[in-house]
Amino acid sequence: MGVRATPRQPPTAPHQPVAPLNGFTIAVVSHRRRHALADLAEQAGARTISVQGVRVVPQVDENLVHRATLSCLAAPFDELLVGSAFGFRSWMAAVSDRGLLDRLVARFNEARLLASDARAADGMRVYGLREIWSTAAASSEELFRYLLTHPTENGRRVVAQVDAPSQREACHTLRREGAEVIEVPTFRTLPPNHVPAMRRLIELVIKRQVDAVALTDDLAAEWLLAQAASDNRLDGMLSGLRTDVSAFCLGTGAADVLRAHGAEPIVPAYPFLEEMLDSLVDVVPRRAVRVMLDGRPLEVRGHAVVLDNRAYPVQQGPIDVLRALALAPGRVLSCADIRGAVPGLDGVDDHAIEMAVSRLRRAVPDVDLVQTIIKRGYRLAV
Repeated sequence: MGVRATPRQPPTAPHQPVAPLNGFTIAVVSHRRRHALADLAEQAGARTISVQGVRVVPQVDENLVHRATLSCLAAPFDELLVGSAFGFRSWMAAVSDRGLLDRLVARFNEARLLASDARAADGMRVYGLREIWSTAAASSEELFRYLLTHPTENGRRVVAQVDAPSQREACHTLRREGAEVIEVPTFRTLPPNHVPAMRRLIELVIKRQVDAVALTDDLAAEWLLAQAASDNRLDGMLSGLRTDVSAFCLGTGAADVLRAHGAEPIVPAYPFLEEMLDSLVDVVPRRAVRVMLDGRPLEVRGHAVVLDNRAYPVQQGPIDVLRALALAPGRVLSCADIRGAVPGLDGVDDHAIEMAVSRLRRAVPDVDLVQTIIKRGYRLAV
């Protein structure tokens, strides 16, 4: 009788490293219903909430554009940055109505011309402009990055046609680097449409059920604070942003709005999305509570537990209870202690906490995570 060979089993693949933002919730407040920053954060593992903090419509405020145009004509400038073909065309139409077009185009011919993409460059050529520079990425962000990473002498004049509030953050940074920047806004802003979404975010910040709030511009920040003040929730939201919820601002404009209210946001060195993401990845994971569980490192994140390089999703109530226990490792906490430690649980009864512990044990199976001390409460099994 022959010997039957046992099929060789492939080795068990180790768990892949947990993504840096896995288990964290990040709210992105911008002029869009969904901002590109949310996509980047999700690629790093985050759960995101998108809130439109201000609406943008592509319409020119002729008075603002006229004042900016007069500043352009007052003296030569070094660079002209054009953000879009539509915005540049709207600017030229407004200038033509005032009889200033020829003088302005003559000024353009004295400067280095930078276009965000091919369409913007084509729109400039309509007015006889020829030597136009652009970047391979075809975006205004890359043009601003080029200007910021290739500094010249202080006092250079830069004219920037901008299509969104977030681009103004790059203008603020150029000024901080010593340039004189003339902004030509080819958009108008309106109050946000989705007030319920803003109210929901404010409530999440107050209950510490979001780990970070990322603001892309000063107008979105102002409207968020205004909505909180209108609902008599401003103090509670600011308390969250000052303590347990990290605030991130794309640039100094939004940051100054929060600083005026006593919050100290995190601002990347440059107002670009990659730098913003780097800041999120660097700072947000530090908010995890870390303890040793039977010699194994345990992380309690915003809505997940990381153990043995594996993330276990956990609902909000159970994770809040676990975080309270992890912040007091080895101590027995009563239900009253847990309620006092978690803002979102202050109105629940003992049975709700018991159910949260039960769900927590089911979410992280085969691990002695929480011990019940009869008639006293619970403690982390450290």
